[in-house]
Amino acid sequence: MNRVDIGMRIKKIRLDQLKTQQDIADLCGFTKSHLSKIEKGKVMPSIGVLDKIAESLNTKVSHLLNEDKNSEFVHDHRVDVEKNLIKTAKGYSMFPFAVNHDDKKIQPFYFVTKKDEHQLHTTNHDSDEFIYILEGEMLMKIGSEEFHLKKGDGFYFNARYDHQTIPLTDEVKVINILT
Repeated sequence: MNRVDIGMRIKKIRLDQLKTQQDIADLCGFTKSHLSKIEKGKVMPSIGVLDKIAESLNTKVSHLLNEDKNSEFVHDHRVDVEKNLIKTAKGYSMFPFAVNHDDKKIQPFYFVTKKDEHQLHTTNHDSDEFIYILEGEMLMKIGSEEFHLKKGDGFYFNARYDHQTIPLTDEVKVINILT
């Protein structure tokens, strides 16, 4: 699924619920113009923004990303993961695992960020988060605390707090799980 498909899906869900762009923008804490760009596929939102949109629409991030195909078992093949990375407006790429399983309790992602493309930003969203570093090193900032994460490190935190990731190596690959 690409950013145009995701934007159209967000718009469809919003219209099905008889909500305006302003309603959703107000609930998410960003501008109507930003939501319009997302819905038109001009901008791929960050995971934090997707989480806020999902919450404002009383749904899950996976529902915003899936194409109404539900499967009890989902096998995402390595080739598909690498081929279908979605580039976000913040400079990192992501792949949402198991989008064809609507009733999951967690949303796993694969993220790849490159030091020279990553746009520094602080985010927060209403979920818990777990990060496992597959390759590279990054700095995780939560409020005034900093954590240096290396390959093989796991990190669990409450994403409601302002947080920021900063790649320290040229490329960082992580598995990220949201509740």
